[in-house]
Amino acid sequence: MDLYRFEVTTDTDVIPVIIAAENDEAAFRLVEVELEKYFFRLPEVDDISLYEKKKIRKGNGFVLHEQETILSGS
Repeated sequence: MDLYRFEVTTDTDVIPVIIAAENDEAAFRLVEVELEKYFFRLPEVDDISLYEKKKIRKGNGFVLHEQETILSGS
């Protein structure tokens, strides 16, 4: 079994989703299931990107950190 870290992109957000699954196909399917469970009204998803995949074993994990995008303007 593997641990997957996805980023789901909508018009306004990037949503991190962590999934434990037997294979890649099941993991992508479970992302949609978890989004449906979490949101009262499902946002329109632009993209689902797999960012990391690790074997599940003692001591494995992911760091989720939101970074602010700084835009320079004149």
